[in-house]
Amino acid sequence: MNSVHSILSIVLAVLCTASAIGDFLKLPSVMKAAETVGCPPNLCNILGLIKMLAAVGLIVGFAIKVIGIAAAVGLSIYFVLAVGAHLRVKDHFKGILPAIVMLAISTATLVTSL
Repeated sequence: MNSVHSILSIVLAVLCTASAIGDFLKLPSVMKAAETVGCPPNLCNILGLIKMLAAVGLIVGFAIKVIGIAAAVGLSIYFVLAVGAHLRVKDHFKGILPAIVMLAISTATLVTSL
């Protein structure tokens, strides 16, 4: 495992954890983004759980590589879908940017894990 992958995994795990906390707390910015893409408010807890489990998977991936790879694959898919949801509703650039950044980081994490 190289240092770039390690750094990306840690950064992605921290960002996913922070995002999951926002989902669990139903922060106004999270709820506004969910409403924009047509996501029901009660789904936020499930999305937060997915991100939290993926963050744990990234950290476990330091010891069990296949778990880290699976987490990176899952997050890459998750954020492709998130970007797609924002594009579907023609969200403005500021609204879609976080999903694009997370997609870029999760994809880079995946690529460096292989």
